[in-house]
Amino acid sequence: MQTEMHISQAFALPRHREVGAAKAHDDSATGRASLLDILWRFSWPFCFFCFLLAILMTVSWALLLPRYTRVEVGGDLRDTAQIIAYRAALEAKISSQESERRRLVLAVHDPQYDDLKAGRLGRVSLDELRSRLTEHAAKISARDDVVLWNSFAYDPEEKRLRIRGSIGNVGVRSMTVLAAFAQSLKSLPFIAKVTTPRFMREEDRKTGFRSPFDITITLN
Repeated sequence: MQTEMHISQAFALPRHREVGAAKAHDDSATGRASLLDILWRFSWPFCFFCFLLAILMTVSWALLLPRYTRVEVGGDLRDTAQIIAYRAALEAKISSQESERRRLVLAVHDPQYDDLKAGRLGRVSLDELRSRLTEHAAKISARDDVVLWNSFAYDPEEKRLRIRGSIGNVGVRSMTVLAAFAQSLKSLPFIAKVTTPRFMREEDRKTGFRSPFDITITLN
């Protein structure tokens, strides 16, 4: 009798273990199912919330932000993109004006200054022209008081010199000396062209005979 009880208890122990394992498996499966069910139920509200949030953000970015974030710059209301573009244009303008200011203030660094300087160095001054013509007139007439100057009009840009004066202190030979003087000017190396003066003789009771002239000289 005791032997049969031991045998039945031996067979009953594995059955209890199997029942416990099955119960634990069912509890685990039930827990997993309930977690998935919870996630599934929360997924739809979460997706709907994200969808509404995206719509609200888009509307605010397109309508509200441009309206409430505009700033008055330069007398006009501008949004962020317009302010950035305005700043870039303003910086470019400032840079251009600074370059122009440096060019005007520091003219020695400008290429045009070198051109002007070279042109000025290569230009004959009025004093030099007058000195050369006076020296030439003294050689032609062999005297210093024959060719008398009245005025000099010099245009360095056009390289043109207009001289007015008269030939005197030579008596009735004033027209002859004037012709010789006008012709001799063409032989000077710095003169390219000489206009022919009018040949006339005037008589003054105090100074005697004289021949006025108006000659225009074109320089080389």
